[in-house]
Amino acid sequence: MNQLIVYVEGESDKLALTTLLKPLVDKKNSEGIAIEFASVGQSGNMSNNKRALLVKYPKKAYWILKNNRESAVVLLPDLYPYNVGVPHANYSQLRGSVLNSFGSLLSVHEEDFKSRFEVFCFKHDLEVLLLAAFEQLQEHLGISIHKTWKRQVEEQDDNNPPKKIIQSLFRRAKKRYGVTTAAEILRNASLESIRSKCPQSFAPFVEYIEKLKP
Repeated sequence: MNQLIVYVEGESDKLALTTLLKPLVDKKNSEGIAIEFASVGQSGNMSNNKRALLVKYPKKAYWILKNNRESAVVLLPDLYPYNVGVPHANYSQLRGSVLNSFGSLLSVHEEDFKSRFEVFCFKHDLEVLLLAAFEQLQEHLGISIHKTWKRQVEEQDDNNPPKKIIQSLFRRAKKRYGVTTAAEILRNASLESIRSKCPQSFAPFVEYIEKLKP
């Protein structure tokens, strides 16, 4: 293994992960594994980006894995909104649908590709990481905020997902929530702290990277 490419929906996701995971990425790079985050970024409509990621990128992953036998590919979409791209109302269904799509591309001699392709997700979206980085979020906003969301941030359901909460807080603070904002907030956050507060979906993704071997 010498390369991992992680595809996400948008540029904000890419910048946030590049920033938060930098110490781990640097460690893996020193071990001989290059890690790259790349976004679909086709439009400002994130549902379109999610659809493209889940529908078109299994085939893109196939060609990457075919051309480099030492590579791996991860797709990392938002779980919300449901039933975009493939039928799903939870992570298990999303992962299963995408893995089946990928598997249908393989010949009998390419079954080993399955071990180098994986699907994770943000539950329910990237902004769950910002809810987990409460102190950094509050400092960035410059206002006193009270936690109106669930203590287990990944349980903040789709009726009011993390992104809607974050957008509401930024409106209250009269600040702009732009493409680089999540990365700016996470720059001073502890990866271990975020990971411990997001054990269902984000922590397994981090663990996957940690276990990669050259």
